[in-house]
Amino acid sequence: MNERQLFLNIPNRWFEKRRDFFVRKLIDDFFSVKLAFQETYLVYLECRSSASVSCSDLLDEQAIEKRRQLWDRLVRMVGTEKDKGPLWLLKDLCHMVWPEVAHEQDVSGSLFDWLTGSIFHETMKLKENIYLLNRYGPAACRIKDRPSNMDHFFRSDIQASSGNRLENIVDVQSLISRAAADTVNQMEQIAYLFSHASYMLRMKMSSFAGNFLVVRLLVEQEEMVKLLWGEEVEDVFTDMFFGDIAEGFCTAGRSYFNGQWFVQALKMYQRALVADPTSDEAIVKIVQLQAVMKENRELLRVA
Repeated sequence: MNERQLFLNIPNRWFEKRRDFFVRKLIDDFFSVKLAFQETYLVYLECRSSASVSCSDLLDEQAIEKRRQLWDRLVRMVGTEKDKGPLWLLKDLCHMVWPEVAHEQDVSGSLFDWLTGSIFHETMKLKENIYLLNRYGPAACRIKDRPSNMDHFFRSDIQASSGNRLENIVDVQSLISRAAADTVNQMEQIAYLFSHASYMLRMKMSSFAGNFLVVRLLVEQEEMVKLLWGEEVEDVFTDMFFGDIAEGFCTAGRSYFNGQWFVQALKMYQRALVADPTSDEAIVKIVQLQAVMKENRELLRVA
């Protein structure tokens, strides 16, 4: 191994030692970004008329405030190169967890990485189109309403001596209408990509059964799991642990116990016992934890 290869392997070794943490962060970040997009999509729907099949309603004056909200939300999601937003950071993290050199070893992970990258790039294009609609849409609509007098709407700081009208150079209304149509297509495309990425991530959950941090995340984010996948955490554990729901809760309990989070550990073992009243681990740990908590009631601040 030459010096360059050794140098490149150093950060990889550092990352691999912490891979469980970064996988857990990736899933948590995806939950947050997916929810942020769902909320953005609802704002977009408020710009649209249920009776309209065209995109012209995006240019209505009544949609101005909603378009501004869309812009603000997209800016927060994407961010900039100097201040990356959560979607940008998620895209970068996916590249780290599933680097191109490892695509053959984890095809589903690589596909999730590709879907996330596609979502990012579509969102960047959507952001540009929303900017165009907000910046030039109102003037373009006024041009349509007053075709005989357009010069004062798009007047350059340096007036062209020829006096050519803008409409003789660029069909502004057509350009803005196209941006509005692209906005509709991009919104639907991003929603489509998110649905596939969500499905792909769900299918990968069984491969994360050995990651205590991911298992804990699922119980900590139960409401998000239900919102995203339409399943209870018990349903996800059934898939992850070959039908053994109690093992899922015991796995979370072990992690909490090892970290001395005794209150949380007890709750997990209690839920494991509900799922399987014959679980030896749950029975033993509940007794042990109840004794620990009784002895340290004041320190743990439990009733």
